[in-house]
Amino acid sequence: MKRLLLIPGITALALLCSPTVHGQAVVRETTTTTAPLEATGTVTEWGPDNVIIREKDVTAPVHYGFAKRVEYVDAAGNPVRREVITSGVPVTVRYIREGDHMLVDRVIVQRTAPVAATTTETTTTTTRTFTHHETKEMDKLRDKIAHEERELADHPDRVHLQDDLARDRAALDAIQNGR
Repeated sequence: MKRLLLIPGITALALLCSPTVHGQAVVRETTTTTAPLEATGTVTEWGPDNVIIREKDVTAPVHYGFAKRVEYVDAAGNPVRREVITSGVPVTVRYIREGDHMLVDRVIVQRTAPVAATTTETTTTTTRTFTHHETKEMDKLRDKIAHEERELADHPDRVHLQDDLARDRAALDAIQNGR
């Protein structure tokens, strides 16, 4: 009976002392594909490998990398050259997340209004000197016009006041403009 117990004991001891057998590890790489996301803001830095954008409602600028293939278009979908994008240009970027990285695959450049050309306008002012007689006449006409306007406000149905007022305004204008 001792021999019968000895065989299982030896077998157990052999198993304990034998080297463990390791299986090959199987590594599976999974890529999570999600729908592209969009962000709108102003370019603060633009480089060959990345772009930094300050979004409208986000306090800190956001760093984006570029995908292998990037499409550059304007708001209407027309292609634009990459060189038109500089710091300060408003853009919308379409990007995908790959792990911790955000990779841009489309940049939509928002066209800004063209800067108006600066023009210089020259104004020439001519000064006219009035004689003493013209000055007195203009003062009289101004007083008469003020009186006629008050009378017309009180009695709007007086047609002859309207005619007198129009005639006196024309006379004042003629004196002031040297006619």
